[in-house]
Amino acid sequence: MTNAEQSLLRTLGVENWLPSKPLTYTRPSTEAFAVGRLDAEYFRPRVHELLAILGGDGHSIGDLAPARSERFIPASSGSFEYLEIGGLRMDGTAQAESVLHKEAPSRATSHVHSGDVITSTVRPIRRLSALIAPEQDGFVCSSGFVVLQPKHVAPEVLLTYLRLPVVCELMDLHTSASLYPAISEQDLLSLPMPLIDATTSDAICAAVKSSQASRQRAAELLEAAKRAVEIAIEDSEAAALNYLNEIIQGAGGH
Repeated sequence: MTNAEQSLLRTLGVENWLPSKPLTYTRPSTEAFAVGRLDAEYFRPRVHELLAILGGDGHSIGDLAPARSERFIPASSGSFEYLEIGGLRMDGTAQAESVLHKEAPSRATSHVHSGDVITSTVRPIRRLSALIAPEQDGFVCSSGFVVLQPKHVAPEVLLTYLRLPVVCELMDLHTSASLYPAISEQDLLSLPMPLIDATTSDAICAAVKSSQASRQRAAELLEAAKRAVEIAIEDSEAAALNYLNEIIQGAGGH
């Protein structure tokens, strides 16, 4: 994801951004009461400057990718595929687990669909977001996520934006509670997000897809290596090497 993030940071003008660091700063009480905040951290010049940069064209995350609200209702039998926060990977993908309907956790609340982007509302500084793959259409996710439907932004661009450290910093400023700090859906949707030009968007999409494809291939090769060990034990090292060569040559053909 590094190339995609760097490209987006560059486009946003914050790749090498150095905010001002005054020794003191003030804000009028009207501004504090307007946003319902009295903590000095929220009113740091760094935050003010960042909001101005990202909100220059007046768009918010909710404008470009509204929240999806499709309630999941457990059935009387069978199972479903469940996406929990622990299943999110650092490459922006998510791994689901199969859960029986009769054992559905109370936090299993929403359906997701292909192309949606889910982002964790809990401790957003951890940068936990994922793009829902076509094969995950109709899966169920935890209430610890906001499900976003990209309407005026490419899903890969939205995913990359939500994972940017500067954006996660803004999310973290809106968290409440100390033991289980979380940002509300409304606060997340209200955060600024500028429109991204087509050239940059295409480059980010290509970088994200390449990164995820590489990770998928690495996972497949790891499984092949495990199987090769089994073949070596059950048959011979020569048979194991032949198996690995077939796997590698097959990959080259693709």
